[in-house]
Amino acid sequence: MWEDVEFSVFHPWESQPRQGGFSLDAGAAKEILQDLLEYQDRLLSMKRKVTALCAMKPPSKDPSTTAMHVAMVGDGSGKQGAFSYGGGHIDLQLRYVEELAERIRKALAAIGQNEQDQTKTVQNVNPGAHSPGKIG
Repeated sequence: MWEDVEFSVFHPWESQPRQGGFSLDAGAAKEILQDLLEYQDRLLSMKRKVTALCAMKPPSKDPSTTAMHVAMVGDGSGKQGAFSYGGGHIDLQLRYVEELAERIRKALAAIGQNEQDQTKTVQNVNPGAHSPGKIG
């Protein structure tokens, strides 16, 4: 649906960020993920409100009220109203935020696995080293 942009979360000990996209350090990636999750909650709240607005019934059956109601929420059989279009935009934003959050989670998980692998390697070389970065 949207253009695919590569990004990576890089380790602090790497000298250069990944080329051909953009890179985040792990701390920034975690902060962005937290912000995305908070934004996702706000979008879900808006989606619930739009659903409630689109389920409204017109307060009366007179032609002008009915016409205004159709303009706001649609006619229920294909013609969308302003709230329906807004709901569609919220759905698009929600899908984008969910996709980006999932990609950041995967990148952070990959770094976590890489750090665990490196810790095991260091411990195999020097069994007395108990924490990453502690050699000898």
